[in-house]
Amino acid sequence: MKQACALVAGALCSAVFARTEPSLEYRYLDGLAAPKRWAPSECEVTVSPHRAWEHPAACMRIPVDFHAGEKAYPIGWPRMYLTLNAEEQGWSDYDRFEFQLFTESSREKLPSRPVTFHLYDAQGQKKLIVLEQAALKDWRTVSVNLSDIGLAGPVARLGFNINESDYSDKDWIAFHVGGFRLARATAPHVTELRAVTPALFCDCRVLPIELVIEGPAAQLASGIPVQLRTGTRTVLTRTLPVTRGRQTLYVPLDTSPLTPGAYTLTVNPDAGGSGPEAAISVTTTPWQ
Repeated sequence: MKQACALVAGALCSAVFARTEPSLEYRYLDGLAAPKRWAPSECEVTVSPHRAWEHPAACMRIPVDFHAGEKAYPIGWPRMYLTLNAEEQGWSDYDRFEFQLFTESSREKLPSRPVTFHLYDAQGQKKLIVLEQAALKDWRTVSVNLSDIGLAGPVARLGFNINESDYSDKDWIAFHVGGFRLARATAPHVTELRAVTPALFCDCRVLPIELVIEGPAAQLASGIPVQLRTGTRTVLTRTLPVTRGRQTLYVPLDTSPLTPGAYTLTVNPDAGGSGPEAAISVTTTPWQ
């Protein structure tokens, strides 16, 4: 009896990123850079002298003090929070939330967890992201894939904090944050692709892949092309509907078994046939 498709033991999965940058539309949320909008604790928020993408920024300055702060937790969590206005919500039509981060400090080197970014929904469910990319005296872009946030409802509140225990007493640290914006691709664009089973038996009937895709919802629902080839020969072409964000897609294979060998899966190829790729190894099945 023919058995189900199986992953060859020891096979490795690896992400492959799209080769070209998509055309993007931006919606800037400059109100998020207004210091009066933020509620700070154990820190101060002022207007930053810097601009991010030519848009305003706020400065969160933290004096690390192991003997101040809350009585029960003198070594605590300096933080600030902001609640989104109604007109700043409605993120579901976008692919990413982005801002720029510039860091200054009395330290010569930042800790491995310099600052954490928070996103909350209206029920208080949260997503915490450690901004490991922060660098002294250098602008860094923070880009959050909205499909990976995993909140039950829309984003309603933002926050930043440090753990004072990651620093030394009497350090000071300043984070300039600005250029807050929502971004969306104007055409389908794959940002991540990997084969869930990069090695499979030749009599498999489906090929599962994981991808992150951006773009207009209507275009994604109408389908994107998927090609499987070996060498220069295309052995399979499918057009499959997708949704915005991260998902697992099951590519139907033909009823005739594939010939064992090395294959390349291409998703959403351009006019020249190029696009994000994942390597697939097809092996003989022990049930034939």
